[in-house]
Amino acid sequence: MDATEWRDFINRWDTDKVSTEELADWHERSLRNVVRHVKDRSPFYRKRLAGIDADNLTLADLGEIPYTTKDDLRDAMYDLLCGGVGDAAFFFTTTGTTGRSTPCPKAEIDFDLDVLPMAQALDKVVKEHFNEGDPRPVLAVIAPNELHMACLSMSFAAKQIGITKLDLFPISPVIGFDRFFEVMLELKVNMILCSPGLLMALAEMSETYGVDVRADLSLRCLLTTGEMCTDSMKALLEETWGATAYDFMYGSQEAGVSIRTNPDGSLVPVQPTYLLEVLDLDTGKTLGFEGYGELCLTTLIPGIKPLIRYRTGDLVEISRSSSGSLTVRQFGRAKDMVNIGGHKRTAAEIENEILVDPTLVYGYELEIQSDGGQDRLLVRVKAKNDADKNRLKALIAGRLTTAFGVPADVEIHPLLDMRTATGAWVSWKTARVKDVRIAVADEIEDRSAADLARAANEAI
Repeated sequence: MDATEWRDFINRWDTDKVSTEELADWHERSLRNVVRHVKDRSPFYRKRLAGIDADNLTLADLGEIPYTTKDDLRDAMYDLLCGGVGDAAFFFTTTGTTGRSTPCPKAEIDFDLDVLPMAQALDKVVKEHFNEGDPRPVLAVIAPNELHMACLSMSFAAKQIGITKLDLFPISPVIGFDRFFEVMLELKVNMILCSPGLLMALAEMSETYGVDVRADLSLRCLLTTGEMCTDSMKALLEETWGATAYDFMYGSQEAGVSIRTNPDGSLVPVQPTYLLEVLDLDTGKTLGFEGYGELCLTTLIPGIKPLIRYRTGDLVEISRSSSGSLTVRQFGRAKDMVNIGGHKRTAAEIENEILVDPTLVYGYELEIQSDGGQDRLLVRVKAKNDADKNRLKALIAGRLTTAFGVPADVEIHPLLDMRTATGAWVSWKTARVKDVRIAVADEIEDRSAADLARAANEAI
């Protein structure tokens, strides 16, 4: 299958012209092709998949293929590639915030077919918010762009649909927060792509720069990425910025964008180019293509670094909507689950109980304590200026105790640690949770979060 055939199929899928039977046939043919491709070209997969017969592989056999893990990526490095770096159109790496940085080159077919579904999703959001005669869309991408794919991918996606795009990362030493707000006002930026935590930090500090994000800016929609965006966080973003928020895409440097938004706010898997499996959290065995558990990805594009049954470590629920199409809900990393009162709780569960009212709160930090052998929660909350602070404290404490069965205290803090905004690029838990019951669980992640927060503070 050449790139033209891939593009045609993605376009047909995007317009609901691919039947269930045709998609299953496409998946099976693509799986055989990509397994054959990596066995021929990747030293790592040549050994790992030596016992797999690519020519007779079916979707039912998927569970027999060995997993690929993050440790495999760090150990194998360039041996995972199906070619040399010189065969890539672009070169990126992972950030190294959770472990050794790994190479993520993109061949032309990888990059183009990753951008196309993003451009389609972006086009649908634009059409939802901009009509004939309206000001043209101006999209600011607020993300680091050194060796990072998001900024360049969004440049190509924006170009494909004919809208203006700029990179505007305030933590960069050549921009800073003062210039960030200047540019937002001057250009009348009306779309933003950014992580949820940094969006809330920007809204909170905007008053310092004489800007009211609701009254002074021209925003129509917020496209979030880079970390989990819970339902309560989405509501908080919309209330704070006065714009519609979308959990725009889920992806990673190493695997590309495998999930994207619909205009109705639901998340859908990019099925032409990925197989999404769900793994049982206790056994690690596959549950198939639907269910609740760890997301496992197979990239179907035969490019320079396909990943076969890659364990992402992220919690999802994949189910069928009333129309029969697959939808995805995200719950954070499996590693970020926290034991509270004898039960494991996901990041999404905890955040949805703390962010109780988008009119009252900016953000939070959570401390988990042990009081005489019983778990106790302490939440530090940044309240909005006109919030009834006593009501807010009682509301959050009551919800946490009801949900998790442990005592909870709430303190109102005038200023939260910057790592609650930037640390979530590392992980939700590293950014927002301090578990005093145990030693630092991951020194690499803790150090990375501290470094990011320091860089942000220096840019203020």
